[in-house]
Amino acid sequence: MKVVLDERKLKRMATLSRIALFGSVGILFGGLLLTLFGPQLGLLTPERSGLFFLLYTLILFSGFAISRVGFYFGNRYLSPSRPDVLLRESLKGLDRKYALLIFQPPTPYMLIEPGGVTVFVTRNQEGKVRFANGKWQRRESLLRMWLGREEALGDPLVELNAEIAKVNKWLKQRLPDLTIPVRGIIVFTHPRVVLDVEPSPVPILAADELKDYLRGAGRWKDLPASIQRKMREALGAPELTRAEHDQPK
Repeated sequence: MKVVLDERKLKRMATLSRIALFGSVGILFGGLLLTLFGPQLGLLTPERSGLFFLLYTLILFSGFAISRVGFYFGNRYLSPSRPDVLLRESLKGLDRKYALLIFQPPTPYMLIEPGGVTVFVTRNQEGKVRFANGKWQRRESLLRMWLGREEALGDPLVELNAEIAKVNKWLKQRLPDLTIPVRGIIVFTHPRVVLDVEPSPVPILAADELKDYLRGAGRWKDLPASIQRKMREALGAPELTRAEHDQPK
């Protein structure tokens, strides 16, 4: 499998994550200094106590809010277990007809296959996650969410449909005379996730199930080589050599 990663975007987002993390620490440290030296600055007099508590509240909430943003993006762009790394590990071993595009337009994570395009939306929840009757259920720790250690589950299906629509629009603009199969998969990357999934409109898989699915139940019939070339060119995937096109299935 070939991997195309936008290193510049990864570095840019990692830098923003660090700024948010260290910035939040600086803001909270400022709150500590305000608490320690507020009396010396005359902010705890009866006339100014309201101003002091207003400043302290603003510092506290802004510091925690920015730290949550920093942890969220840190998990996505700084962590050794960030989604792009785990996707690459999960898909390792696919042949060179496959190309994993990361942080490339029009969507962050997509796999170019011989039979079409697969769009991924990832989640990193630990524990039991249930999908039934079109709804997601999970007992989430408010403390962990507030501290930014765990992203909100939200509705991955809505997000996935939006990403698929972006890819379809991109292909329609560049290949108006072709119909390229596009599908989506929701991937849970945490090694301790437990999925309880009723029949859903898209596959919902743990990361370690992904490669087997693509090779088995989710395998597409290969598109003609000429269409594969156009599809890969439209999405910025590496061009296949004739020898790679002729590889046994």
